[in-house]
Amino acid sequence: MNWPISTRDPRVWVGGLILAMALVPVFTVNNYLLSFGFLTLMYASLSVGWNIIGGYAEYQSFGHAAFVGLGGYTTAVLLSWQGWSPLITAVLGAVIAGVVAIIIGVLVLRLQGAYFSVVTLLAALILLLVIKLLPVLEATAGIFLSAPAESVTLSSVILYYAMLGVVTVTILVARWIERSRYGIGLFAIREDEEVASVQGIDTTYLKIFAFTISAGLAGLAGGFYSWYIGYVVPEPMFSLNISILVVLMSLVGGTDTWVGPFVGALLIRTLQEVLTLLISGPVANTILGLVLIGVILYLPSGIVPLIRSRLKQSSFDPFSEPEPKEAN
Repeated sequence: MNWPISTRDPRVWVGGLILAMALVPVFTVNNYLLSFGFLTLMYASLSVGWNIIGGYAEYQSFGHAAFVGLGGYTTAVLLSWQGWSPLITAVLGAVIAGVVAIIIGVLVLRLQGAYFSVVTLLAALILLLVIKLLPVLEATAGIFLSAPAESVTLSSVILYYAMLGVVTVTILVARWIERSRYGIGLFAIREDEEVASVQGIDTTYLKIFAFTISAGLAGLAGGFYSWYIGYVVPEPMFSLNISILVVLMSLVGGTDTWVGPFVGALLIRTLQEVLTLLISGPVANTILGLVLIGVILYLPSGIVPLIRSRLKQSSFDPFSEPEPKEAN
């Protein structure tokens, strides 16, 4: 039987995955599971978004938490002071994060390798300091955000679906870039930026474009994250741990496609949660760190490329694109 859409078409797998995640609250409204799901989806979104600049172009930013914080503070301020819905303010946070990324990108994207990574980290620390020193924000006092609903369970469901929407948007944007001429240019930069420039590719524009989109998606996720934690102070929103985890999740999963960071985020978040429940916090973090080091050392390309190579040996690869039909 000839199906109208091939099961080798990634759209089928993406649609099925999103549908499965959308059905989670239908089967359970356990607040713990929804909270775990929210944070897992958030890190999946941040990792896939980070990969647009960190994986496709291989410009690995260690300051991604800055854009999460900018999006979070935009929502916190506008919700607390003006009563605006995070459904609106999260989008504004994405715009602000994107604008700041353009400014930072113009200044630092001429750097490469470790220099770029270090400077993006410093930029994040500077933004954190600015937020702390702005008197209008009263950073030391913090900002309280009202819950989405009076019911804790309903609030958890709303937040879960909001972050699911962010993940969906992020995946669609990342996949579009991956298959577009922009993506071809970014992969060319990844292979050899000097050669790409000689071939007529505007590498500066592409890098700023990728950095801006990546930051905007992080700001979008940050807007809903601040709504989730309910009390916003600078350190959690601009936490270095967020930046480090996002990078590690992407590297563990594999940076060739958006699938790798997504899978890496799911695996690490699940392992992190299981270890935390079974073992004390410091020991759990140590074990998690050792596992991550082992994966990066022995699987430098990531888990997804390994799975793909094994699946290709069995002539089945759910992540490959369907081959075009030959014309009669």
